[in-house]
Parts: sequence; C-alpha cells; structure tokens
Amino acid sequence: MKTSVRAALAASIGAVLVVPLGITATTASWNDAEWVHEDALGTATLDCAQNPAVESRSRGTFLAGELLGIDLDAIAQLDDMRLTVQADGTPVPDPANAIDLGSTPPVYTFANPLNVTALGIVGVDLTGFSVGLPGAALGAANQWAQGATSGRAAGASGLINDSGAVLVSDSTPDDDLPRPATIDLTDLLPAITGLETATLEVGAVAASSQLDGCAALLEQVWGVASAQPVSQRDYGIASLGVTLDSPAVGALTGAVTTTVGQLETAVAGLIGQNGLIAQNLRSALALRVPGIAAASMTGTVTISGLNLQSTVAPFLGLQLQGDGFTIDLANGRILVDLERLTGPLNGAAPNTELVLNAGVVNAMVAEAGALLDDWADDVTDALRTAIRNAQLKITLSTSVSAAGFTLATVSLGVDATIGAVVDGTATIGVTVSNQPTGVIVNTINAALSVAGLPQLTTILNTLTASGSAVTASLANLLTTQLFDRITTLGATLSTLSAPVVSVLADVVNALPRVVSVMVNVQPDQAGAPPSLTSIAATSRSTAEYAVTALRLGLADFAVPDDVAHVLFGTGSAGPVTLP
Repeated sequence: MKTSVRAALAASIGAVLVVPLGITATTASWNDAEWVHEDALGTATLDCAQNPAVESRSRGTFLAGELLGIDLDAIAQLDDMRLTVQADGTPVPDPANAIDLGSTPPVYTFANPLNVTALGIVGVDLTGFSVGLPGAALGAANQWAQGATSGRAAGASGLINDSGAVLVSDSTPDDDLPRPATIDLTDLLPAITGLETATLEVGAVAASSQLDGCAALLEQVWGVASAQPVSQRDYGIASLGVTLDSPAVGALTGAVTTTVGQLETAVAGLIGQNGLIAQNLRSALALRVPGIAAASMTGTVTISGLNLQSTVAPFLGLQLQGDGFTIDLANGRILVDLERLTGPLNGAAPNTELVLNAGVVNAMVAEAGALLDDWADDVTDALRTAIRNAQLKITLSTSVSAAGFTLATVSLGVDATIGAVVDGTATIGVTVSNQPTGVIVNTINAALSVAGLPQLTTILNTLTASGSAVTASLANLLTTQLFDRITTLGATLSTLSAPVVSVLADVVNALPRVVSVMVNVQPDQAGAPPSLTSIAATSRSTAEYAVTALRLGLADFAVPDDVAHVLFGTGSAGPVTLP
C-alpha cells in the first residue's frame, strides 16, 4: 500500500488555485473512481465524484506566536478562523459567529476578519492592515476557511479576497496595499548613538492552502496516484524593512535651514542706502585718496530674484535612494530594505531562511556616504547658483571733501548679477559731478597742498577711475557675507553626515543577532522550525497542509537566548478524514 503524499510547491504569487473550492469537480477527472479497500479499514468504498462524505478541516490564522513577551494565541481579538465540515454535511465554524460567505452545500465558506483596531499590544501597530481594499471586501487582515463533504478544504489569511485568493506579491502596486504593520525593535538592539527608535515594518502578507482530500486519500490509502497535485500552497509578502528614526538625519536638514536663515539675514543687511554695501563703497572711495572724506550715501541698493528657501526646499524633502536603503531627509529617518540584506521574499522554496547578510554592510555604508556627499554638494551648488544669479542694482551718491572744502558729488551705479560683480565682469560705474570751478579752485588746491593732498584735478581723476577698485572691494564683501557661509555649510554637512552613516552601519551590523526571517514556512516539509508542529497522515486521514507567509524570530541583543517568534499569514487545509 502506498503511503506517499504528494504536495506541490507554492504556485506563483497571486495565482488562482488550480481547482477552486467553489467549483465541484467533474466526474471526467476520474471516471469510475470507486475504490474498494480490504485491509485494516475493512471493506470500504471511496468515490470522489459522488461526494464521498468525508470530514474536512481548514484554518486561516493571520497572526500567531509570541511577540515582545506577549503570547499572541491568548489574545481574544486574534481568534483565527477554523472550519470543520462533518461527514454528514454539518459545518462547524469556530468562532461560531464567523461570517458565512454564502455557503452552498456541500461547500461551506466562512471568514473571521481580524479586528486589528481592537488590539492593544505595546510596541506594535497593526492598524494599517485593517484598510479595506478593492477585491478584499472583508479587509486586508482577513482569515478565511472553506470545506466540503467531497473532501476539498482550503484555508487562507492576510491580504486575500473573499474567495481566499492571495492578492499580494512583490509586484503589487503600492496603491493597492495597506500600510505596514510595525514592531518596535529599539529595546532589542544594543545602544546605538544617534538612534532614537528602530521599527520593523511588515508589509502586506497572505497565504493560502488548498487540499483535494479525497484524491489525497486515494493516493495515500489505496495507492492511486492523482493526475494533479493533491495540495497547493501559495504565499505572498509585499515588503519587509526597518525604519530608523535618527536625529542625525534631522541635523543635516537643520544645518541647511539655519544657513538659509543666516544668508537671508545677511542679504537684508547688505541692501539699502545704509546697508553694508553702501558702507563698503563709501569706505572704498575714501581709501582711493587718503585724507578725503565721503559723506553718507543716498540712493538705493537692491538684490532681487533671490528666494533661498525655495532654492533648498526640494533638497530638504528628498529621499536619497541607495541599494537597500533610503535616507528620508523630509522625515528624519533611514529606511532599510531587509529583502536587500536577505534575498527575495517571494518565490522561495519551503522553509527558506533568509539570512541577514552583514557582507553587504560595507558597500551600503560607502554608498550612503557618497549619497550624502553628493547631496551636500547639490545643496551648496544650488545656493551658490541662486545667489550668483540674483540681480544687484546699486544707485548711490555721496559728496567727498577735504581740507574743509566739498570737492565733488560722486555717483556709483551697477545693474548686474551678483556673480558678474564677484567675477569682475561687471564693474561699478563711477561719475563725478558738481566739482568746483573758477578761482575757488586755486584756493582749494592751496589748502590741499598744505594738507599734503594731491591737487583737485588729480583727486577727481582718481575717483572717476575707481570703478574696478570699488568693485573688487564689493566682491570681497559679497564673498565674506554670502559665499563663505555656503562654504562653511558644506564643511558642516560633511561633518554631520558621519553620524548618519554610523547609525545605518551599527543597526545593520546588529540586525543578524536580533531578527531572523523565514518565508514559505511549511511545518510538514524539511527544514521547518522545531517550534512548529503539523498533523501527520494516518491510515484514515490526510496530513495537515499548512503554509505561513512569514516567520520572524526576534531576540534581545543583550540576552540572545531570549527568543520569540511571530507568524504572519497562515493558511491550512486538512486533515481530511474518512468516515
């Protein structure tokens, strides 16, 4: 007598099961499928085409295990969905108030959506899973079971529709997925400088198991091989990651914001007839001829076309994408994609343990540093460009005097970009007017000579030719007040980037001792965790065929032996038992 049981590997993610439970199998699948067995069972007949009246069991469990010291199985709001269809056709759902999805004998279908909003688990937020989705009318955290007296059974949980089909994979559009569930890992990690909180984020999950119990019994008890797999298991995981809230990230954007504020203050101090530009030009003129004095300036100095906050705003909201991580500047956090560290979440063989690979850390750290360096360069370049392109317009006048005489009115003017002024490609124009004429010139020259100063004509010619000199003086002022601040910002950002990279490196290095990941968990297959058990086949019943989408092992870094585990998304079909 054959005792082997066929179990197909999980189908491709999101695929409809080969033989939907809501469809009664046709007799064409196994003509004259009536088998008589004379053994320990005595003489028995099994005809899969004629509703053989066997008992079936199925189950959907969204969340189970132990999480942060809490036995999840003991939480009332986490009651799973179990269904027994007795050989006489009586359905026994558990809980008794489960939702009947329109059962039509001999097929019965029930659901018990998880009430995640009623949960109260410290350090855990599952409310994102309660989002209703198109095609998932019962909610994203659904638990579903179906059975029939024909021996067909199915169980599913997670992001499934009301037919038990898996709706999630790594290619499902984000808009079709609920928010992730979160588990606080902060207390499990070692003390890490610059880390405020570390949160494990579990994206949408789903698992489904289906069993043709009658075909399984024919193969198992009577030795009749089935033309198709007797069981089929399917699972899907949208994402798995860790979010690191770090003040170090906020310090980067804070430094930019602070510098922008300083630059805006500096610009405000430069303009106007009494601003630093006017004072600088007044002093520069006086220095052209030592001993002369320049009166206070009249006129205007404006800087237009400059909005520094708008310039940096796009950079402050960036998410710097690396290979397996994202530095979220807008929210002051780092996102780590565990799939990058472990390998693919979907399409894995049964009981695949995804080992957190610390070998990628060096590359990740190097890339993070390069991304931040490039970002800092982009920010400072944008600020420099914005200031260089701003329009500077100067229209100023002053009177110069020496030896007790007013010598002339000097007017200064330029209308050019700050960049052109700093580069010297735009020069301040200087004109002299209202100079003395007639016999008074001789008197002025005599007084100038006594004072040890040049003659009036020499002074006026020197002032008229002072455009390049006063422009250079202004360029130095603009560099000191504006561009040097940007250079200082670049150095500050370089210093502040190091703690961000350190947080990423320290957490990723610690994760292998804190989190273990297993996907497509099937208790009856090789490599299953020892903590999981399954119901084995007997001479009168099939085995239980269960699949869990995701199993997380969580260990305290300081106490490695203190290990807990949590199972996300389990579907179970079977056992199916002969009457």
